[in-house]
Amino acid sequence: MSNYLELTQLSDGTIVLRRSDDHDNPIVKIEFSNESKDFLDGEELAVAKEMIRAGIESVSGNAIDFDDFFDSKKRSLKKKSVILH
Repeated sequence: MSNYLELTQLSDGTIVLRRSDDHDNPIVKIEFSNESKDFLDGEELAVAKEMIRAGIESVSGNAIDFDDFFDSKKRSLKKKSVILH
């Protein structure tokens, strides 16, 4: 199975960024209040994507393409090797 990052909205409304092979340990969780959800009118996932993009840009020091960033990370994400003794 291919290992990549995915941004998804869970059934409870929480938005998570997680590895495709590890649904139990999200890298980032974003939860909007009911008031915010009303204001965003169903656009929570789009706003969450921009929030993550802004965070990446702030630590990388330059503007990047969100999709290109995560596409490039696909190659570097590998399952941890297991060593049995």
